[in-house]
Amino acid sequence: MKENQETVGLPEAGKPAIYEQIKEGLAVASQLIIASPLKLPPKLVVVAKYLALALGVLEAVEGAAKDRRDGDED
Repeated sequence: MKENQETVGLPEAGKPAIYEQIKEGLAVASQLIIASPLKLPPKLVVVAKYLALALGVLEAVEGAAKDRRDGDED
């Protein structure tokens, strides 16, 4: 059996990391469910709202951490 020997490094310039792609996909999916004109099960809509809220908080925390790192380098 051949093992994977590739190293994990930073993503190429302009190409988002897998984490970023998953986060963006979840954000789009939750927004589509919330804005859907169809009558969806209430539990699904509630989960989508909480997911959108959690992703918003995560983005705010990551943005603040990035700003703090940029401020420390100056």
